[in-house]
Amino acid sequence: MTQTLLRILETILPVFGVAGVGYLFSRWVLDRKPQPGGQRIDAASVKRALHTLTFHYAGPALVFTALRESTVGFEALGAPALVALVMYVLLTLVAVGLAAALRWGTDERKGAVLALASKNCGNYGLPIILFAFGESALVIGTVFMITHILVHMTLGLSIASWSGEHPVRKRILQVLRFPYIYAIGLALILRVLGVELPMAISRTVALVGELWIPLMLLLLGVELSAIRIGHVFKAATLLTCVKLLVPPVVAFGLTTLLGIDGVTQSVLVLQSSMPTAVNGLLVARQFDARPDLVASTLLLSTLGSILTIALLLAFFG
Repeated sequence: MTQTLLRILETILPVFGVAGVGYLFSRWVLDRKPQPGGQRIDAASVKRALHTLTFHYAGPALVFTALRESTVGFEALGAPALVALVMYVLLTLVAVGLAAALRWGTDERKGAVLALASKNCGNYGLPIILFAFGESALVIGTVFMITHILVHMTLGLSIASWSGEHPVRKRILQVLRFPYIYAIGLALILRVLGVELPMAISRTVALVGELWIPLMLLLLGVELSAIRIGHVFKAATLLTCVKLLVPPVVAFGLTTLLGIDGVTQSVLVLQSSMPTAVNGLLVARQFDARPDLVASTLLLSTLGSILTIALLLAFFG
């Protein structure tokens, strides 16, 4: 019991420790009022720069390195992608059904989908996977994350922009600008062909990739610092309870049905059980799909996940 508790603390506390640094950085540096005669920091520009560095440079570099150097067989990569796709669809249906039962309006339904279907399997899930199961499991978690983001950027955006202002062609072009697609494709091609990169290049890419997880955790803290629950506490609490309790059960049943077990099952259930994602909030803000409700669910589900993720780690430990 002591060993299990220690393992859980060693897995979860570093994640919230680094996110806490991001939170304090946002509150004490980015949001701090300048001294008389001093110059105010452009917090929005700093956040955009951090997002760009994290998601467009460090992220693809880590994915490229992880896939190219992984010893996981190609046949094992289909399961994470399938589970990520099915879980997104199932949680979307749960959100739509819940919103319909409560007679929520169109914007609330969109917000419920973004809150329940999106998962923070990147800047929260991957560090948990890495600390709990090691680098070999990180590949499985990464494939899940990439599939989830691709589905979110297509299905999620389609639901959020249901008014028709963004045609299918524009959404497809937006997905094609997603750098992870090309990182995955290039890594798989080099792996199939058995091409070895020069050490200077591979090490440079690997070092850039190592920035990803710390940057993602810092960004998580920065985003959490800006959330105010406000008047949607009751609805956000309901969505949070569904978010924390339903996905682990559904994911465990789905992976069992598909014959997935061992570390792969543990990783996929954990990734499916992550709290609401920052990406879900960004989409909600972009299309004004009740971002206050999504943001509040993000905050509450992230805090509540400390308990649920700990219980899952103990269950799979």
